[in-house]
Amino acid sequence: MKLRLTALPFAVLLPLALTPPAAAEDRTIGVVPDEMQWTQVPRLGTAIVLYGDPARRGPYVVRLNVPPDNVTQPHTHPLAENITVISGWIGFGLGPVFDKAKGRVLPAGAFFHLPARTLHFAWTGPEGAVIQAHGAGPFP
Repeated sequence: MKLRLTALPFAVLLPLALTPPAAAEDRTIGVVPDEMQWTQVPRLGTAIVLYGDPARRGPYVVRLNVPPDNVTQPHTHPLAENITVISGWIGFGLGPVFDKAKGRVLPAGAFFHLPARTLHFAWTGPEGAVIQAHGAGPFP
């Protein structure tokens, strides 16, 4: 079953805002995978806040486990964000029309910077992807 991510900003923010961050901002932290408590996010998969509070001003780090064959229609974010692909791959393209042929597949290890208000779209492959977003909140 394919999932659509048309409400990504609200779908991510609400559950994450209700979940305490993995660590406070005023201390050194280290979180290993077994300690991570993932939150279900409608139409997105699961997510965890690793640092900061993405719903407020200031730095944040959010990890997202996006399901297979997900599609995010063209949209923008008010602030810049940085994305690292941890596993799987994510397709990413620019412009007002979702068109995989005009996008690029970014494999595990890839990084991209998304400037504020950049119209973009994304999709995952048959294995899904784990991505990490960081920037200055609020996110997105």
